[in-house]
Amino acid sequence: MSTARLSAAEIVSELLSALADDGWLTRSTAPAGPGPITPDAGLGDIANAFRAYSHSGALTPAAAHELERAAAAADRAEALGATDSAALYGELGTSLAHLVQARRASAPDAPEFAG
Repeated sequence: MSTARLSAAEIVSELLSALADDGWLTRSTAPAGPGPITPDAGLGDIANAFRAYSHSGALTPAAAHELERAAAAADRAEALGATDSAALYGELGTSLAHLVQARRASAPDAPEFAG
């Protein structure tokens, strides 16, 4: 098991992969979801896409909640700019963590969201 952490660019790539043509969000919300985004989309586009998916009605309430939180973290990362700072890395990691939780919450056997 590798202990190397993902770079900021790799985290962004992971965020984008969920929103790609064959990404889990795109597949699991079709046809109600907003569809894929381009592979070169920026953090603002990623945040907007997460919000659009969260409002699509195609996900469980828990998954939608986690996507809102992922979007908020992506917005904060974008506001920090292109610097490779610890704060930027932290917000990217937070967005990815919420995306992972959204995927888990979208599983058919996920527990119900209590709000």
